[in-house]
Amino acid sequence: MEASIKEWQTLIGSALGPFFAVILSAIVFLIKSANESKKEREEFLRRIEISITRSLDDTFKTRVKLQYFVLRLRNLITEIRAVTDDHYFSLKSINYPTIRDIYRDIDAPNFKVKSYYLHNKLLWADAVIKEINEAVVSLKNDFSELQRKNELYVILMKQNQKPNPAQQRAEYAGNLESFASAIDEFIKKFIGPGIEIMTQIKIYNEHLRKKHGYWFLRKHEGTKLKYFRNRAEQKRFARNFDSLDHIDKAIQKEVETAIKDAEDRAVKLSQN
Repeated sequence: MEASIKEWQTLIGSALGPFFAVILSAIVFLIKSANESKKEREEFLRRIEISITRSLDDTFKTRVKLQYFVLRLRNLITEIRAVTDDHYFSLKSINYPTIRDIYRDIDAPNFKVKSYYLHNKLLWADAVIKEINEAVVSLKNDFSELQRKNELYVILMKQNQKPNPAQQRAEYAGNLESFASAIDEFIKKFIGPGIEIMTQIKIYNEHLRKKHGYWFLRKHEGTKLKYFRNRAEQKRFARNFDSLDHIDKAIQKEVETAIKDAEDRAVKLSQN
């Protein structure tokens, strides 16, 4: 009987040894995976900080250059409208500014940051930056076309038996005014909101990178499954616009302060 018990103990010991070894290996693997995932996420957040700072800087510079171009354009319009010579055609023009593309990290929307707010904002910022870059190029082409058409109009009008320089100047000035207004509208509708979205990303990302970033994330994005019937319902709640809006409001003062500081710096730089 004693031999039988010892045999069972030996068998159990032999079985538990590998079992505990497997469990230990699994625990070590999970800890290692968790650490690697944490390091990967920290790297994503670091890259977001760098890229969004570059994007914001480029966006402010783009806006300053466009605003200065509009100012010069309206000065040109004033000069054209001040002409009273009945024989004078206007071919006066100014150069469209050289504007480089706003920096855009094309990988950012795919970063696994475990934040639905940050993920959505990164998607929106990527779309806005792409649209602004395309629009700036389009504006340059449109301005060149406006100048070309004005030159052609002057040539055709000079061939007319009764040319009307005053009409040409008035139409040219009107077209330039419309173009200047279009740029103002573009800045208001696209660049302004773009700066706000990028600043929201910067502020929220800074909070996530801090020592207590995990608890900040839990506070603003944490949801408990017990309030929902299933995981799908939980995700739908977490990703709707209402849940994004409440986070926008939570960081609104910080965002407004950051934008104001950036605006003040931009003004100082433009005056130097």
